[in-house]
Amino acid sequence: MAWSSEPILKPYTLSNLVDLLSQGLLGSMSRFSHFQIVEWCSRFTEEYDLQPDDNIPLSPQGAIELADDVLVQWELFIATQYSLDELSMFSVSVVVLPKTHFEQWL
Repeated sequence: MAWSSEPILKPYTLSNLVDLLSQGLLGSMSRFSHFQIVEWCSRFTEEYDLQPDDNIPLSPQGAIELADDVLVQWELFIATQYSLDELSMFSVSVVVLPKTHFEQWL
C-alpha cells in the first residue's frame, strides 16, 4: 500500500487513539503507516488535554502512557531490527511493527 507522508489530522482524543491502534493492527492494509500512527501518538502525548472519554474505559493518564509506549516500542523495534546502514537505505515510513504490539495496546 502506498501511504501518504502527511501527518494524521485527527483530534487528540481517546476514541481516535483507539481507532488508530485498530488501524495499526491491520499492518500493511491500514489506511495509515505505522510511522504516521507513531507521529500522531507523539503529538497526542503533548496535546491531549486530559478530558475523559466516556466511550473508552481508559483513564486519561493511562491513554498518555499508552501513546508513550507506542513511541518507546517503535524506537526499540527500529533500534533492534535495523543497522544504521540499513536505515540509510529506506524510509522508516515503510516499517511495519509486529501485529502483537497493537494487540497488546488494544
